[in-house]
Amino acid sequence: MSTERTSELRPAEPSHEAGLRIGTDEWVAQAEARRRRRSGALGKLADRWAALPPIARIGLFALLLLAAPVVTAARPVLDLLGISNNGFIVRIGATFLASSILAVGLNVVVGYAGLLDLGYVAFYGLAGYAYAYLSSDFINGGVHLPSILSVPLIIAFTALMGWFLGSLSIRLYGDYLAIVTLGFGQLFVQLASTLTRVKVFWLDKTVDLTRGPNGINNLDNVVLFGYSFRSTLQYYYLFFVMLAVVLVVVHHMNQSRIGRAWRAMREDDLAADVMGMPTRRLKLIAFAIGAAIAALAGTVLAAWQGSVTPGRYDLLALIDLYAMVVLGGIGSLAGVVLGAFVFTILPELLRSVELASYLFYLGGLLGLIWWLKPSRRLVVLLAGAFAGGLVFKLLIHWFLPGLDSGAVPSGGSFLNQAVQSWLVIPEKFKAVGNVAIGAAVLMLLVTILLKPPLRWLTLGLTLYLFAFAWETRLATEPSVTRVLITGVTLIVLMIFRPEGLLGEPRVSVG
Repeated sequence: MSTERTSELRPAEPSHEAGLRIGTDEWVAQAEARRRRRSGALGKLADRWAALPPIARIGLFALLLLAAPVVTAARPVLDLLGISNNGFIVRIGATFLASSILAVGLNVVVGYAGLLDLGYVAFYGLAGYAYAYLSSDFINGGVHLPSILSVPLIIAFTALMGWFLGSLSIRLYGDYLAIVTLGFGQLFVQLASTLTRVKVFWLDKTVDLTRGPNGINNLDNVVLFGYSFRSTLQYYYLFFVMLAVVLVVVHHMNQSRIGRAWRAMREDDLAADVMGMPTRRLKLIAFAIGAAIAALAGTVLAAWQGSVTPGRYDLLALIDLYAMVVLGGIGSLAGVVLGAFVFTILPELLRSVELASYLFYLGGLLGLIWWLKPSRRLVVLLAGAFAGGLVFKLLIHWFLPGLDSGAVPSGGSFLNQAVQSWLVIPEKFKAVGNVAIGAAVLMLLVTILLKPPLRWLTLGLTLYLFAFAWETRLATEPSVTRVLITGVTLIVLMIFRPEGLLGEPRVSVG
């Protein structure tokens, strides 16, 4: 009798197709999966995509990247985009592939091993300057070492430096490790900017080691087995091959004993140490491998760009890389590549006012569709916001006619003109727009914290503020817009999906 009762209370067996995962509470994971079950057209599309074999998804993505330069070079596509050639598109694509390699290397250290390394960009810069030393005329007479020799040497040297930095900070955890590695990164940038007149005691004159902020120019192109990479298209395909190799190697490493040990150490360093895992060696290996991947990308990037300057390896570059990893999902290779795509492609798309406006409003609409369920709430909200905006405009026109006398400079799309006719735009709309940006972000945070029905009231006001801020300030200032959209995207993502776009949620029992 007791046996039958026990069997009734036993949770459902996990699917054999999903497989058992070591260290995961399958019952809790199933409950979480049911709670997160996707619905609607987008949910069904996502489920069908997830049902494809991994090799099929990877193959489709690889074919898309391989065909991108060819497709964008076709005359109908060029006419649609309004450009004469696809050189700019290929350059952005090559930047995305190089950024993906760097983000994968950072993911090894942060995502797998759980080490908060803020000096990662220094390895990337160290490799670039090492390549400048070995493949340019910077040293008297010029070294011009063949790439088949210089690149492996630089990778080995940078990996050794990663091992060295790891050995110096091996006993530090969390914030303390972050401070030490951040100091290493800032030290590299400062030295690269100032080592222009170094006094060496056995020489009568000063020595220029970095050429300061101007950097080192005229670097040699990469030459492999007699083939010289010169054009951006050639480097695009070289970065593609490099990314594919790095992803395969890192994936297999993550599935190996080292990868499992890294994940165990990330979850609980002390417990892993007590269980007999060589945590010291595991940390050093993670530092070295991350530095080696950064060096691989750094050398080829330096050759492609033809120069190295300290500004490329500053704190902003580190923030971009961390944003890619966090947005895509810490510990997810596919997520890291997706994060690199978003933070590389999106800023360039925002340079066009028309295209940026379509992306802005389409992204807002998709976000509302995802958030507001059932869909009738979305219809009621949009209708209410539209009607409220019209009523507000009529009231201003009747009682304060001089307030609605501003005109935003033309140059946008039909969508921009339609939204501007719905808004109340004062004469000094720029000053009001600056206030509207902060008010829109603040109202978004307040709306997230509130509960219905107050949430629906504040959400309508939030939509109006964002539309006003976009049309009066953000649409015409791409540099500011990119920073704000990046910040708001990360804030909203961390609130609603802290594991990132493709990261796995960590399920635990409280």
